[in-house]
Amino acid sequence: MDLFLLITLNVAIALAVLYALIVIFDVAFVASFCSILSHHDHDLFMILTSKKDACLKLIDLLSSKNVKMDKKKIDALTNFDLKRIEHQDGEDAKLAREELSSLVDYFLSLCRDNKDIKNLDSFLLIENNLNELTTLYVNHVVMYNADVLGFNFWISFYPTRYIYKILKFKKKNLIS
Repeated sequence: MDLFLLITLNVAIALAVLYALIVIFDVAFVASFCSILSHHDHDLFMILTSKKDACLKLIDLLSSKNVKMDKKKIDALTNFDLKRIEHQDGEDAKLAREELSSLVDYFLSLCRDNKDIKNLDSFLLIENNLNELTTLYVNHVVMYNADVLGFNFWISFYPTRYIYKILKFKKKNLIS
């Protein structure tokens, strides 16, 4: 009987140690993903801020050539609240990204449709800058989404998912 208790005690200790190691690894992964996602948030915010700034330069260019623009769109871009895109997770951030993209497309098309502007070096420079920012943004979105998948996996991992529910960790949404 003593041998059975000794074996049972050793198995219980081994299982407790194994569980503790799993919890430690899980917490380390989640902490790592939180840090990485925070960096992605900042990078995406900076890219989108740069897109807004480049688009404001398009407005200046269009104004200098007296091109008629929609006043509501000018106001929407000028008053675009960057705090809406400070963090990428959430419906408001998604709507803000779509709004900014729509505004950029509108002002770019006005410039491309104007024969006096479309061949200007200043326009070509802004257009190339916006194209590079778009490429950079797409690349960062791919990395962000991959890390969101990892984060979502680790906070739903069986042994520790209840701890994260208590701590009010929520799954993050992918950026489309």
